[in-house]
Amino acid sequence: MQQRIWPGQWHRLIATALSGLFVILLQGLLSASATSAEAPALKALHQKEPYVSWDRTASEARVLLQATTADTTKLERIRATLAEQRGEAYQLSQDKSVDVRWLEAQIKSLGPEPEEGESEPEVIASRRAELENELATVSAPIFLADAAYERANLLVGEVDKVIRQNLSEKLLNKSPTPLWPGRWGDALSELKQYAGVLAQQFHAVRQDPQQARNMSASITPFLVFMALALLTMLVIQPWVINRLDRFSHNLTKKSQILICNVFSTLLRLFFPLLTALLLVVAIGQLKLPLPAVKATISALAGAAVYIVVSHWLGFLIFRPKAAEQRIIHLDDASARRGMRICQLLGVFLGLIILLTAVKTDHAFSAASSAFLTLPVIVFGSWLMWQLAKVLSKAARKADETDEQSEQVNHVSRGVLNALVWLMKASSILSVVFVCVGYDSLARQAIIPMVMSIALIAFAMVIYYGLLNVINRIMGGDNEQDTEASVSEGLLPIVLIVIMFMLFAPMLALTWGARLTDIAEIWRLLSDGVELGDVRISLDVIITFLVVVFVGVLLTRWIQHVMRHSVLPKTKTDPGAQTAIVTGLGYVGYTLAIIIAVSAAGLNLSSLAVVAGALSVGIGFGLQTIVSNFVSGIILLIERPIKEGDWIEVSGHSGFVRKIAVRSTRIETFDLQDVVVPNSDLIAGIVKNMTLRSDHGRLIVPIGVAYGSDLNIVKQVLMEAAKKHGMILSYPEPTVVFTEMADSALLFELRCFVRDIKQYMIIKSELLFDIYQTLNEQGVSIPFPQRDVSIKGLEKLLKAWEERKAESGD
Repeated sequence: MQQRIWPGQWHRLIATALSGLFVILLQGLLSASATSAEAPALKALHQKEPYVSWDRTASEARVLLQATTADTTKLERIRATLAEQRGEAYQLSQDKSVDVRWLEAQIKSLGPEPEEGESEPEVIASRRAELENELATVSAPIFLADAAYERANLLVGEVDKVIRQNLSEKLLNKSPTPLWPGRWGDALSELKQYAGVLAQQFHAVRQDPQQARNMSASITPFLVFMALALLTMLVIQPWVINRLDRFSHNLTKKSQILICNVFSTLLRLFFPLLTALLLVVAIGQLKLPLPAVKATISALAGAAVYIVVSHWLGFLIFRPKAAEQRIIHLDDASARRGMRICQLLGVFLGLIILLTAVKTDHAFSAASSAFLTLPVIVFGSWLMWQLAKVLSKAARKADETDEQSEQVNHVSRGVLNALVWLMKASSILSVVFVCVGYDSLARQAIIPMVMSIALIAFAMVIYYGLLNVINRIMGGDNEQDTEASVSEGLLPIVLIVIMFMLFAPMLALTWGARLTDIAEIWRLLSDGVELGDVRISLDVIITFLVVVFVGVLLTRWIQHVMRHSVLPKTKTDPGAQTAIVTGLGYVGYTLAIIIAVSAAGLNLSSLAVVAGALSVGIGFGLQTIVSNFVSGIILLIERPIKEGDWIEVSGHSGFVRKIAVRSTRIETFDLQDVVVPNSDLIAGIVKNMTLRSDHGRLIVPIGVAYGSDLNIVKQVLMEAAKKHGMILSYPEPTVVFTEMADSALLFELRCFVRDIKQYMIIKSELLFDIYQTLNEQGVSIPFPQRDVSIKGLEKLLKAWEERKAESGD
């Protein structure tokens, strides 16, 4: 039985899986069509047979495990039987009969058992003992199934351990190094011997008249299919794809262009696969009864498929003629080089398949096998190194680009660097291993890496393709509301999770994992783990996440409808609309989580004590966050401030732009964003200039010179206020004589404006008007005047004159 999936065996794996699926469906139909009324003897046999069969299989497994040299094929067979019986035992242990549930309900109705030192009435005690005895008798099959499950689980683990040891020994099997020149002659001699055997078989076919006629008759269909293959690849494919590309260039709708691009991409895979199929059919038409190349001819199909798929993946990733569709930052020359390397990697995988087939057709020695493997491994390692250099160049170029759209539509620098490192390490290790003589280990180092790169490339193509499709579908409108941004933020995460779940098993199979390993992981995920009375399994997690996701989408849709369709038709102000939409979001998310917990069947009552202890610790550790959260709820309900208000808090003044659960964002007049905790807005002093209305009082101070006509000054100020369009007539503007200062007579023009947020512009316009009018009326605006006296000035002058006289100047 095969232990790992090598190139060329994927088609066998797919065929086996399809056959197994057909058998399972057939068995299900046959079991469903059987009648439910079974004979009593058949029922009894069905009840006794599982335990006998389980014991017999366990005994066989113990014998195999105790053997010094256990055959891997037998181990795989007994492991499959143990896994099947383990599933049966688990199902039987979980399915309680009606009698068991009925007895448990009766015992529960009697109340809790008395604690130590206490007693209960004799009638209840006797009834409880009777029911417990009956329950023990009825539950005996469940106890036996539990024991069988644990035993089978242990034996499966031991069998897996032995199989992994055998695989490790096979990988570490060392052959003679192919670098020793003394072994080259022997390898060439074996090749010549193999060619001689092939020539003898071919000569024997030519000597047999019947076989010779069959071979001659097969040449015509061989040439026909070869001509069809060449016609498909060289004529039909270019004509169809070129016509489709020209047709897509003339389209204007994004959806039509997208459909044409997808169809063209699929055709680039369909025609090469059709060509490969025709080539395989053509080779199959040759009637060559040559046992020496039987496996080699059968392996041609796998080699052709890998070459075609490698060519297609290289085209999808590098897109040498369509830079806008390229998911890697590269110039056209590097893209063409990358595509050629991908094509050659397909040739490398084909050579590996053919080399394995040749070793099957002819029994080469270990030294000759290593000699034949060396150039193929070196060729593949060189290709991997060259592809790593191309991706390294793409990583450097990706680091230079800083546009957000390119970061979304192209592979990130970190992913490319990780792939480059892995590819270079694989190239070096594979060459070192094959040179030392570890043939199998060298294959394990290079072949799974090539397959993994292909799978990762295919996954990235699907991922970015789906992102582009969804973005184009959602890009019909230019609205950039909150819902759209959140959806775009969640979409990549959902796609990454889906891609990981789809491609992780394939990567595991590529690196040598067995199908039984994947099935074991799936069993563990399906059975889950128990936390108290709660069992967390994969179906529970999926149900919970799906219900939460649907609840979030439904809540977002309701918020979008309320914000854009319902609330704008009401007289509710924008702040109240935001509060309503935010409140609907909190209610929707809470209900989604509660419904998801109920739908997943989670019983959280057993976690009440743990949750209580955690809540105390969280309460002490997150007092500030909880305080801000409660304050945010109060702000949304009481609405002492709302979005668009002009407020002053904690020494900051500006407009409220966003009221969130934890904090509120204020935009200052310098266009700076200040994040204020909600607790400061509730517990502190907040000055809201626009809570009830946008009206506000404006004070304009004016100073005039002594001796000015005060009536003229008052008249000028009042006229300036009355003729300004933003000044309210009620309350009426007033002029107040405030002070007779040192250098001027001080006045204040006090008035109310329609929009206090424009007070600086209104004040500036009033000052312009007042200053110009006062100048025209001959009223001067004084400046401060001061008399300065210096004490001891006469003594300083006298001393200066005496010094001057002494110096003779």
